[in-house]
Amino acid sequence: MQSSETKRTRELSRRNWALMFSSILALGLACGPQAADPTGGETHFLRVCSASEDLCGPELTCICGVCTVRCSSESQCADLASSQCLIDESESCELGPTEGICEVTCTGDSQCSSLSRSHRCVGGVCRGDALGDPVSAASGGTTGESPCEDAGTVLANEVLLIGDSFFATSHQITAYLEDLARGDGVLQPGDRYRDHSRLTENALAFAGEGLLSQYQDAVADVAARVVIMNGGGADVLLGTCDPVDETCPLLQEASLAFESLLALMDQDEVADVIYVAYPEPQVVAVQERMDALRPLLEEVCLASPVSCHWVDLRPIFEGNYETYILADGFNPTSVGSQVSAAAIWDAMRKACIAQ
Repeated sequence: MQSSETKRTRELSRRNWALMFSSILALGLACGPQAADPTGGETHFLRVCSASEDLCGPELTCICGVCTVRCSSESQCADLASSQCLIDESESCELGPTEGICEVTCTGDSQCSSLSRSHRCVGGVCRGDALGDPVSAASGGTTGESPCEDAGTVLANEVLLIGDSFFATSHQITAYLEDLARGDGVLQPGDRYRDHSRLTENALAFAGEGLLSQYQDAVADVAARVVIMNGGGADVLLGTCDPVDETCPLLQEASLAFESLLALMDQDEVADVIYVAYPEPQVVAVQERMDALRPLLEEVCLASPVSCHWVDLRPIFEGNYETYILADGFNPTSVGSQVSAAAIWDAMRKACIAQ
């Protein structure tokens, strides 16, 4: 039989190991989410609120109709989603003469996506849904008929993505886009868009019409009603231009191929095309060619017989290329993919596309 001393020693050992394991697990759980949370852990940050209700949480206060904190310097806002200290001079704010509140400024809804899927850009600042109110205060919505109710139903597999490595390097843009659609209740669990973008054979015209073949292969299985695409990147990356202007044969061929592809989509009764215009390539020679091609493609999009929506990523990527673009100078990082998806979804939502 074991001695009582031996049993006691083993019991203490088991307790110590259990305590150590629990401590490590708790530390891991505590560290992971906090490091990735862009709002400093404040899930109610910049949500619309009422001063009569204490719903903002322990660290935030309902000031000027929004959950935030008072500030007198930028450093006091540093932990809240890269916000800045702004002065609000409206009488309802009741701020001191040198006081402001922490705000996230914006020019479009996609710039508020780091806060949550429901935050929108309202009057140049990000706003989330009203606390305790199921109706989005940011969108000005009311219960009743949806503004997209008459837009018709588009099935998930009728939304098609085609394009080059900007989409296909990781396919994260599609994944983030689906997340946004699920968050807004447009996609159900298990529903997926069709992503036929690929790393090769993906030019508009150079070395064969790769984007055309992507489209044809996809619609041979299921017809598309919405096409989300880019194009021309492979043409300017692999081809040459001399001189670099709109007269360059390479650019003319790419433009004509885009025009023919849109005409085919119109014949196939595609309802909407969303062309995603690249951020600036971080290689000078390629950037020069893209700068010459971009206006040609935009002109084709605007004159297209099928409804073509132009989404320019340059304003969103400006000032953020180190974090949004991979070292190759062309393709998006995970964060870059996320903001790209947010810009696409913003355009789809505003135009009632696949809603």
